[in-house]
Amino acid sequence: MLWNRSCSFGTDSPARACAHQAKEPQVHLVWLEDFIELARTRSFSRAAENRFVTHPAFGRRIKALEQWVGAELVTRSQPVTLTRAGKLFLDAAHNSVDVLYAARAQLQEAPAESENVLRLATGRTLSQTFFPDWYEGVKQHCGSFPVSVTTGGAQDVIMKLAAGEADILLIYSSPATRMLIDHQRYESQTIAHELLLPVSAPDKRGKPLYRLETGSGARVGVTPWLAFSQTLTLRGVLAKHLAELEHKPALKMVYQADSYEAIQEMAVRGTGVAWLPQRLVHKDLAEGRLLVAGEQNLRIRFDVSLYRVRGSTNALVNAIWDYAEAAAGDN
Repeated sequence: MLWNRSCSFGTDSPARACAHQAKEPQVHLVWLEDFIELARTRSFSRAAENRFVTHPAFGRRIKALEQWVGAELVTRSQPVTLTRAGKLFLDAAHNSVDVLYAARAQLQEAPAESENVLRLATGRTLSQTFFPDWYEGVKQHCGSFPVSVTTGGAQDVIMKLAAGEADILLIYSSPATRMLIDHQRYESQTIAHELLLPVSAPDKRGKPLYRLETGSGARVGVTPWLAFSQTLTLRGVLAKHLAELEHKPALKMVYQADSYEAIQEMAVRGTGVAWLPQRLVHKDLAEGRLLVAGEQNLRIRFDVSLYRVRGSTNALVNAIWDYAEAAAGDN
């Protein structure tokens, strides 16, 4: 990276030191671009033409750059060649120009600092199945606003909130998530309810390929099961529910993943039975790619919750919080 030198003070006074350094040429971005073009064309005249400057002016700019570097960068021959110093400096020029333009592009694309951007952390599945409709409702109440959504596993997004990198956390609620979040520092509210449904691909007769039964007269057999990995919030919800059943289904884990969508795909392919959020599989159920494969007592109700820092002074966060409370009260 190329930077202008700052004033450094020795035995001279600050004024004399800065006055001395002010006489030194300051590198300009245009000089770096000139040098890169000269290295590409190996011709002063062609490079000057491509840079829309006269030949003499272009030569002066290259000379000024060499004075700033303190070494000759090119040989004035036909064709122009780079000196050893020029070859080393070319890499630095390329890197500096690329970094500067990339930074400018990033800043131009970013919202202005005055804009109030909502930073929301949530799970990957919720970002697809729940957030879009919920966001539309929020906008109708609070007005349009920019939002930056970060997705990840439960622990990842909880850490985003804890690190101050998210204003609001939208997450499936479970005993595990409630243990991970400091309720003295953060407050929560339930904004929706969801069902975890046992589902299976259909067989040739249009019946569930795998059927879960828990009654005393259940058929004997082990059902292949598509399981949640430990990083998924709903693993704890499912485990708690199954542990409380008087008659538990016999399950054999044949596949495990840290993605509800990955498990959904394997269920559609007939690999095994899976418990999945209703919002995620509602199209598969409607179109017959999946069927509910268990009795009523195997359908598990759980919550979708919001978290924020207690006593938040963010006006947008507070407006969203108030909307969520009102909307939950209407349901």
